[in-house]
Amino acid sequence: MSGDFNHVTMNKVLPTFKQYVSCPTREEKTLDLMYANIKDAYIPSSLPPLGRSDHNLVHLKPCYVPLVKRKPTTTRTVRRWSEEAYEALQACFEVTDWPALCEPHGEDIDGLTECITDYINFCVDCNVPARTVTCYANNKPWITKDIKAILNEKKRAIRDGNHDEVRRVQGELKHKIREAKDTYRRKLENKLQTNNMRDVWSVVAWGWKVAWTGPMN
Repeated sequence: MSGDFNHVTMNKVLPTFKQYVSCPTREEKTLDLMYANIKDAYIPSSLPPLGRSDHNLVHLKPCYVPLVKRKPTTTRTVRRWSEEAYEALQACFEVTDWPALCEPHGEDIDGLTECITDYINFCVDCNVPARTVTCYANNKPWITKDIKAILNEKKRAIRDGNHDEVRRVQGELKHKIREAKDTYRRKLENKLQTNNMRDVWSVVAWGWKVAWTGPMN
């Protein structure tokens, strides 16, 4: 709630609200006030008057900094697995002379394991294309490339002013988000059933972080 309060304060009417304007708004008086039901939400500062007004402007800067700005972005490399990539990798393994890789190590299990692992990774690097993606701190774990593509469609429709297309894309977006959340839920339930607690805990920790550092309502 904001306005020009000449001789009135809302402290008794709204005892749970906080008044944020502490700088002078007209000469040396603070007449323009702003009440909010969230504590420590804004930092006030005075700006020059607009036009011929005799009241200063008040800039209220939110104290909250979005998670995406608090934490730096990270990049990671992901593999683009496809039927063609699987077939190429399988063909690579079929023509491999496995005895030539295994025999030199004899009974050295550690050396054999390292050799086979390095060779498999080499084959994957040669046959499965990779790309670098940027990860933001506020990325949702259930967001897929299909949802991102639909979001881009919605942005284009809004930019073109096509309201019918916006409604159509919005309906498709809701359906895809519902599907993605359901798929992610089943994936998490499967990890619980298989006692894969490391991945489950990473998801729970992410949820707690969002709950504690998310935007104020």
